[in-house]
Order: sequence, then C-alpha cells, then structure tokens
Amino acid sequence: MKYFTLLILFIVFISCSESKREEQEMTVQSQKIDNYLSLAQKETISKEMRIRFGDLAYETIRKNKNDSITRRNYFKVANRYFPLYELEKYKKVTNEVLELGKKSKDSATIGKALYYLGDYFFENAKNDSAYWYYNNAEKIYNKIDDKENLANTILHKAYVLLYEKDFLGSETATIKALDISLNISDKLLVYQCYGNLGSALSGLGNYEKALYYHEKALLQIEKLKDNYLYEDFKAQTFNNIGLVYQNNNQYEKALANFSQGLKINNLLRTQPVLYSALLDNYAYSKFKLDNNDGFEELNRALFLRDSINNIAGIIKSKIHLTEYYLSKSNSFKALQLNNEAYYLAKESNYNNEILKTLDLYTKIDPSKGLSYAKQYITLSDSLYDLERATRNKLARIEYETDEIIHENQEISSQKKTILTVSILVAFIGGLLFIILFQRAKQKELMFTQEQQKANEEIYQLMLDQQTKIDEVKNIEKNRIARELHDGIMNKLASTRLNLFVLTKRNDEETIKKCIGHINEIQNIEKEVRVIAHELSNDTFSEKGNFKTILTELLTEQRELYNPECVYEIDKDIVWENIDIEIKMHLYRILQEALNNCNKYANAENIYVNIDKQEKIVTLQITDDGDGFNTNKAKKGIGMKNMLQRTEAVKGDFKITSEIGKGTTIFIKLPIN
Repeated sequence: MKYFTLLILFIVFISCSESKREEQEMTVQSQKIDNYLSLAQKETISKEMRIRFGDLAYETIRKNKNDSITRRNYFKVANRYFPLYELEKYKKVTNEVLELGKKSKDSATIGKALYYLGDYFFENAKNDSAYWYYNNAEKIYNKIDDKENLANTILHKAYVLLYEKDFLGSETATIKALDISLNISDKLLVYQCYGNLGSALSGLGNYEKALYYHEKALLQIEKLKDNYLYEDFKAQTFNNIGLVYQNNNQYEKALANFSQGLKINNLLRTQPVLYSALLDNYAYSKFKLDNNDGFEELNRALFLRDSINNIAGIIKSKIHLTEYYLSKSNSFKALQLNNEAYYLAKESNYNNEILKTLDLYTKIDPSKGLSYAKQYITLSDSLYDLERATRNKLARIEYETDEIIHENQEISSQKKTILTVSILVAFIGGLLFIILFQRAKQKELMFTQEQQKANEEIYQLMLDQQTKIDEVKNIEKNRIARELHDGIMNKLASTRLNLFVLTKRNDEETIKKCIGHINEIQNIEKEVRVIAHELSNDTFSEKGNFKTILTELLTEQRELYNPECVYEIDKDIVWENIDIEIKMHLYRILQEALNNCNKYANAENIYVNIDKQEKIVTLQITDDGDGFNTNKAKKGIGMKNMLQRTEAVKGDFKITSEIGKGTTIFIKLPIN
C-alpha cells in the first residue's frame, strides 16, 4: 500500500512538471512571436530584414494549435506583409487563417479573412474578385452584427465601384456605409465616407455636391487630431477639393487648395506620392491660368515622381508638360514627351491616359490626325464595353450572393418547420393510437384532405400572382424599349452621322470637330445609367422650362441636319401646368418623328407646329420628302412607339403621306 501511494504521488508530480514545462514553452513562443512581429514593423531596418522577421513569425505561429490567439497572430503577420507589398505571402497567410476560421466555425475570423482577400485582389486590380470577397465579408459582418467592420467593408465595395466608374453605385454604397459609421460614431470611417462621396459625385459631374462632401471631410478631419495620419488626411482632402475645382475649370480656387495641401509639414518625407501629385496639380492650374507660368513646378513634380518610380504620376506629369510645350508651339518637345507618356501608359495598361495622349497627338501632328482619331475611337469604344461588362459582373455577384443566402434561409426554415411538424404529428398520432386507433385514422384522413385542398388554393394563388407579375414585366419591358429607342438610339444615330464625315474629309478642322462628338458617347452612357436607376419622368421634372427643352431639340435639328427646320411653339401654353407624363411623351414623339425624317424622308424642309386648343395640345410635323404609301408600308418600331405613346395618354394619332409629296403627322394630346 505504501509503494502504491508513492507511485501515485510520483505520477502527479510528473504531470504537474510536464504541464508547467508546456506553459513555459508557450510563454517563450509567445514572446518570440511578439518580438518577430515588432521587428517586422520597424521602419528603421531594411525591407529585406523586415520580410525575414515576418517569415520567422509566420513559421513559429504555424506550429501552434488553432485557437483565437493563433488566428489573431496570423492576421498580424498578414498586416506586416501588405505594406511591404509582399502580396503573394499576404494572400497565402490569409487563405490559411480562413481555413482555420472555417474549421473552428469562427465567423469573425472568416469575415476578416474574406475582407483581407478582397484587399489583395483590389490591390492587384482584379476588381471583380475583390468585389466578390468584400460582398461575402459584408454578409458575415451583417450576420454577426459587427457594425465597424460592416461599414468598412461596404465602403471598400464603394471604392471598387468608383474605380469601375459606376459612380451611382459607389454613391449608394457609400451612403449606406456612412449611415452605419454615424450611428457608431466612428470618426475615421465618417471622414473616409465623406471623401468617397465627393469623388463619386465629381465623377457624375455634380461638382457643387462633390465640394459639399469634401468640405465636410475637411471639417471631420479636425476630430482626428489624435490620429498619426492627421496631416496626411488634410493634404489628401485639399488635393481632392482642388481637383473638383480643376475639373470645373475654376483654376484660381483649385490653385488655392493645392497650395494649402503643399503647406502641410513633412509631407514630402512621409507621403512623397501625395506631395508630388499636389505639386503637379498646383503647377498645372498655374499653367491654365497663364501659359507662361508653372513650368518649373511641372518639371520638379516629374523629377520627384521619377525618383520614387510613381508610374501613374510620371505619365500625368509628362502629359501636362506636353500641353505646356504645345502652348509654346514647341512641337518637337511636345511630341517627345507625349511619345514617352503614350508608351509608358500602354506598357502599364493606363487606358485613360492613352486616350489623353491620342487626343494630344491630333493637336501636335494634325497631318496624322485621322489616324489618331480612329485609334481614339476604337480604344474609347473598347473601354466602354469593358467597363459595362465589369459593372454587369459586379451586379451579378451582388445578386447571386443574395439569392444563395435567401435560398439557404428558406431551406433552413423548411427543415425546422418539417422537423417541428413531424415531432408534433408523431406525438399526436402515438397518443391518439393508444386512446382510439380508428378515430385517429379518421382524423388523419380528414387532415390530409384539408391539407390537399389548402395546397390547391395556395397553388392557384401562386398562379394568379405570377400572371400579375408577368403583366407588370411586359409593361416595364415595353417602356424601357421605348426609352432606349426614342432616346439612346436617336443620339447614337446622331453621333454616328456626325462622325461619318471622317470618311470623306480629314482636314484638321473636321477632325477637331468630330473628336468633340466622342464625348457625346459618354453622355449616352450616363443616360443609359439614368434610365436604369431613375424613373423616366425624373428627366423632365428636373428641368424647369419644358419649352427650352423643345427649343434645344429643334435647334439641334436645324444645326446638325440638312433639312431646313422651321418651328412654331404656342407662347400661351403654360407648360408647368401640364402633366409630366404628357410632356415626356410629346418630347419623345417629336424626337422620333425628326429622326425618321433625317433617316428616311430625304426632305429639304421640315415644319413643326405645337399649338393649344382649349384642353388639347396639338403637334404637327410636316416634311416635303419622298413620302410613302401608308396602306402598304409596314409599321416599324419608331411608328409603333409614337402610336403607343399617344395612346398611353389617351390622345389621337394621325399620319398622312403620299409618294413624292411628303408626310404629315398630326397628334392631339388631351390636358387637364
């Protein structure tokens, strides 16, 4: 018995010693990891050594068990790799911690890892992948109610949309992030949201509202004085405000803001990329105010950007210097710099900068203007297609993620319902079987019959509801088809006709004039986006004077097309009292009729009359063109649209035409 007791005591002693030894080893390892992580972050040692210390921390962490401390340390290692631009190591570590999070069912770790992977792909300009990871991280943060990370993730989705020029989408996402940031009083996130809202609105051309949000960002910075990036935030915001003024051709105000940014202490040392951008923008604004000024600053900005290998900045500086030399009629130097900017932009896939250099080529070497113009048009079209495809892909990612979550929720709900009902039915069935078997059978049969009847009723209701949905879809499809045909197609046709002259004439004046029409393609893109995000009525409700809108359309007809256009608009018509829908349909009918005259009529004269007779507005469009047989001619989509628009507001539509004697369209639209 004595020996047995001694044996037990010995085993207990050994166990305690082993436990204490393991605890000491864990403490030593923890200290070692902290030391490696600290050294990997130290800016006074070389980049290579910092990477090496990051690697040592990573190898040490991998030996530890999968617990919350280990997962947190993985993220710390990733944060050491990212600023050193060791992106592949950053991705590898993040993928490993993602798997650890899944094994431990740690939603916070999974969400953070997905967000980190979004940063990886965004940094590599793979925006569709970045958006996918941000979107999935958002769903997890929303589920676990992590407001701070949720707002930050939504804001990064907005950054992706801004980069892809989906300015409306970026604005919407940023407002969502801003609401959350204000609710949780996160001062830094509020500042970042204000800044991105300003950039998105500037992209939409709403410079007044863009300045409003950039000014709010500037005020918000004063609440961040304890942040070590306080001065950098101020410089960035001054640069943003200056760019809005610069884009709006208000160069004196732009100059004042760029100057404020350059006054920030130690900016050249801490943020050389931002400092050189401010200096270049400052110099460019000086040049725009006086083409004899800004040359020294432009050259210094180029020197700084070249010294830090800031490729995007180098291209922009050389483009600005090209403009300077062009203003001095120094074509040789302008051509040299523009060539350097063009090939560097092409090598680095900076497509917008390539477009700017092609535009400058037409001014530097007008003899080859047609060739450069064709390259400009081809690249611009391909960029438009690429941007549209990317935005569609991002929209599909958002939609498909929501669909999967919705389906999973439905399946989970169905399983719970089935389980609950099954247990209840089994319990009741067993109890009733003991009491009275026959009665249980009878009740079960009645229940089945009632359930079948209820299912039939539900099925019929679903059929009725689907029929209503299909009707609404068809109505909406027809409306969108009319909007696209009457608005977008007409403008595309107009742009094509204006650019067609390049096939016949290639003098400098024609080329310059035609390049201006390329911007109309961007306006058409904006109109497509407006159709997708707003009600068609809003286009007309935003403009105060409808008569001005009509006059602009008729003036454009007179200036851009061969037929002589004469028009009369009744001065006594009070357009503000007429329903927006009637005005919209009147405008689109007139637009379609003029387009048909330009394309098919071969007319020399067009007469348009808009008159008011009591409670009716009449529209008459007459041309002296080829005419056609109204009984034999097929009604195209344009004619159908005019007829449908007239019928939509309970009006009368009449068309008379005779071969060789022109065509007259007469429409009556009732008004209240």
